[in-house]
This record gives sequence, structure tokens and C-alpha cells, in this order.
Amino acid sequence: MKLIRFAGLFLLPAALALTAPVAHADSFDWSLTGPSSSLGGFPETGSGTLTATFVSGDEWMITSISGTLGGSAVTGLSSYDGADNLLFPTSTLLDTSGLGIETANGTLVNIYSFYAPGSTDITPGNNYGEFVNVAGFGVGTFSLSNTVTGSPVPEPSTLALLGTGLVGAFGAARRRFFRA
Repeated sequence: MKLIRFAGLFLLPAALALTAPVAHADSFDWSLTGPSSSLGGFPETGSGTLTATFVSGDEWMITSISGTLGGSAVTGLSSYDGADNLLFPTSTLLDTSGLGIETANGTLVNIYSFYAPGSTDITPGNNYGEFVNVAGFGVGTFSLSNTVTGSPVPEPSTLALLGTGLVGAFGAARRRFFRA
């Protein structure tokens, strides 16, 4: 009976801690190409890596980005032209609000989809546009590939709960089992 109580004191806090929500982040390679500027497209190309954290369903929040765009280093995310920096990896990749990028030379770009996530009437071809603060706007192709799948990382509060439960369980066990 004492062994069952001890197991319950140890396993219950551990089970509660491990069922708490976990953060999940993935890294993706991204690239941007477009038709020539004479055809109205964005004249520059870009590529790099971005990290996104799972929100729910097919929605991820882009938390960081690196690479180059138009020969200039990407310095981070922006909210240029209303970009919400949401990612939809199994759907339209981006939504109509788009992905905001800032480069070292001061260029701000919003790459957006012409279609909302979950759209079923998508026309094949260039389904992305860009608004650029220095070069107008154009149509291009934005692509994405999942390069590194992150493992779930427990939140700090989850680890604190687990630690508190373990300390309590061992303290109770010590009082019960090691009394003389």
C-alpha cells in the first residue's frame, strides 16, 4: 500500500506537467523569385531561413527571419503595409496580409498571397505579390520548404510545476518511508 501511495505521489505531478501545452517551433527555407521588372514584377530575388511557432490548425507565427533579399541582408521582420507575419505551411503559405521583411539597405517588403488560407479556387501560377517601399510592387513566386522540425519544448512554467511536484513527492516519501 505504501508503494502505491509513493508511486501516486511521484507520477501525478509528472503526468500533470507533461500534459501542459508545449511550444513548437519549426525552421523553414524560403525563397522569392519574380518576373523581370519590365514585366511588372519584383526585380530582386531572395532566400533564407525563417522560424515559426505553431499557433493552431494550419496557422504559425513567424518569429524570426534571415537571408538576403535583392543582395542585401535581411535584418528582421516588419509590419510594413499591414503584414501580420502568419504562415500557413499546408495551405497558401502566406495570407492576404503577408510577411513583412526589412533589409540592411532599408528596403521594406510585404510578400502576400492573393488568396486567403483554405481557398479552394486557387489559379495555378504566380499567386503572390509584393509591396516594396522603394521599387513599387509586383507579382512573384514565394516558396517554402520545411528544413528542420523542432521537437516540443516544455514551457518554463511546465518545468517549474514538474520540479515542484517531484520535490513534494520525494519529501512526502522521505517522511513516510525513512522514519525510524
